[in-house]
Amino acid sequence: MKKDYIILFAIFIVVFQFRLLFAFQTPYLSADDAYYNLRHTEHIMQTFSPIIFDQLSYGGRYIIDSHLFHYFLAFLKLILPMSFVFKMLPELLFASLVFIIYGIAKRITENSTAALFAAFISGFIPIFISNSLNNLSQYALLFPLLFYQLYCMLNLKTHMGRFILLAFILPLLHPFSFILSIAMVLYSILLNLEGMKVVKMQRESILFYILIGILINLILYKRAFFSSGLLAVWQSIPTNLLVQYFTNINVLALVYNIGFIPLILGILGILIGLFKEKQKPVYLLSAMILGNFILLFLKLISIQVGMMFLGILLALISALSIEKLISYLNMTKFVKYKQHLFFLGVILIVLTMVIPSYFNAKNIIDNSISFQEVEALNWIKDNTHENSTVLASIEEGNYITGIAKRKNVADKQFMLAPNRYSEMQEMFITESQVKALQFIDKYGVDFIYLSERTKKERSIEHLKYVDKKCFHMVFKNEKTTIYKVLC
Repeated sequence: MKKDYIILFAIFIVVFQFRLLFAFQTPYLSADDAYYNLRHTEHIMQTFSPIIFDQLSYGGRYIIDSHLFHYFLAFLKLILPMSFVFKMLPELLFASLVFIIYGIAKRITENSTAALFAAFISGFIPIFISNSLNNLSQYALLFPLLFYQLYCMLNLKTHMGRFILLAFILPLLHPFSFILSIAMVLYSILLNLEGMKVVKMQRESILFYILIGILINLILYKRAFFSSGLLAVWQSIPTNLLVQYFTNINVLALVYNIGFIPLILGILGILIGLFKEKQKPVYLLSAMILGNFILLFLKLISIQVGMMFLGILLALISALSIEKLISYLNMTKFVKYKQHLFFLGVILIVLTMVIPSYFNAKNIIDNSISFQEVEALNWIKDNTHENSTVLASIEEGNYITGIAKRKNVADKQFMLAPNRYSEMQEMFITESQVKALQFIDKYGVDFIYLSERTKKERSIEHLKYVDKKCFHMVFKNEKTTIYKVLC
């Protein structure tokens, strides 16, 4: 047992060091959304209160957020260095998932070797690396707590208090936590279809978790429901953007990014658990996968988040397949080659999981915001009026508010925000100066921030409507160009 914990801790160190190796290759955060969280955390640190009405986002709008994650970061910043809180802590939280996955896998299989393999696999899901590395995200806290709540669900007799506490924390942290409520309902249905009963303690816990989740979400998002009705469930994401969620999906790319090993072993584990052994924990995990697909089908979550969650679940369920393979191996003559086969398994994980994760991580860092972009944003902060409005692509809106400290026209926080998505897309590809100036006048744009990443994403070389009469180039470097609006 002590040896197993040493190996588990070694896996954690490897995963953590892997993430830090890339995260510290840049002094900046990789995702635009990270600067939303950074800005709100800094505001709480300075004023001890959250931003309720944001003067900068969309030129001014209400923010709906419990800010639990921002208060969590702000509190830690009081006692820990900034580089740890904003850089190392997210990587530490994401890496800590290996401990929770091990605990759940051990609970399901009662085989520490299978649980260790599942933990190792979970640390190197390529799509999980792509969407979590060097990112100050609420998912850094949500994912470990969500899976720990799952562990508590499987051990209610000893973890009831923690289950109740997390039932209050998770809905405050992020709406995605509601997936556990959906999974619990589906879990109950699946058991009833199989003629199995949900024990009283589980039944009461499920009902409690669902009711608390609904209550907290109704209170937290009441302004959004009054304003947008049922559209608030989709977080007011523009229809044009929702349509793009499942366009150009490449099946081979999904297999590559989830990982061949967790995909095959995970599906095999589901089949074994549901149809051969009929294990209740596997019914719960299967319900979570089904709930994840329902949210994806209804476009309530992005394909990236859905695949991240699916990858971890499949890695977890793969422990059941690995346990069966080990049991079969012990009954054959190949048992004397057991250590060699385990070593071969590790090599396969490295080749199909760790190496793809390496390339995904490298790609994320290579495409992070650059020094030249930050230089341009700081120029805006130092050389423009504090009430200036800056037009940037919607994917860079939080750079404008978070780094340049100026008003943007739009960003990716859509809740209670006016729908400007189509107009924003048009502004970077239109050839009509008349149309562009109408937009500029409508939203009071003073400056235009044009980055190389925007040019690449829109397949443009320059803004076709820009001329010397109405626009003056006030800043330019290798990565960015800034225009001042004259007309």
